[in-house]
Amino acid sequence: MPKWSNELPVLKKHMGFDLKRTPETAPLQAIVTCEDILVCDTHYWGGRTIPCEREAALPDGTITAGNCAPCRESMPYRTHVYVSCFDWKTREHFIFECTSHAAKPLEDYKIANKTLRGCIIRSQRPKGQKNSKVVIETNTANLAKNPIPLPPDLILALSTIWRLPTAGLRSEKKRHQNPQLKCRKQVLDAMREQPDNQPDPQTVGEILSPTGNGNGSRFP
Repeated sequence: MPKWSNELPVLKKHMGFDLKRTPETAPLQAIVTCEDILVCDTHYWGGRTIPCEREAALPDGTITAGNCAPCRESMPYRTHVYVSCFDWKTREHFIFECTSHAAKPLEDYKIANKTLRGCIIRSQRPKGQKNSKVVIETNTANLAKNPIPLPPDLILALSTIWRLPTAGLRSEKKRHQNPQLKCRKQVLDAMREQPDNQPDPQTVGEILSPTGNGNGSRFP
């Protein structure tokens, strides 16, 4: 027999977050829930996006590929920026991804307001084409009238989306604080030591959103 109820299920952390990019058909609008941007260099490798693991600059100024397979194959990297956002219409909490160039308005807003939390973003592609230039406009939300949830642990969420081991990660002491961080040796070395560091068997089609618009992936 089915179990009937008159109450909605309690939302839990493990229910996951979507990773969204700016669609070409309509603007993406939401309120930022984290206090700062999270920065990570990435490669498109093996049919999916993965973080760059190249070593930091050596004393002579050179940078080595280290444990980064794409760098060893001379594959270029691209810097991406991540913030957690809340859509007040759909009540969806998700992770927004953009390039470092597109994220300049977010950096300017943080400098002017000391925090990104409560920043309204309107991200669009004026040309209306896939992978075309993204333009982000910012404004300030009235959090007294539009309360927003606490942000997720962005590093943990992205590590799960990228199928990286998470057992070596330490939870942030304050989940509402997300300092700017290069997701490289310090975090990745700790994760690589874990026994569950297995390759991702998924294909590109399986990684894309179930809606088919290519706006991201979802972790369980």
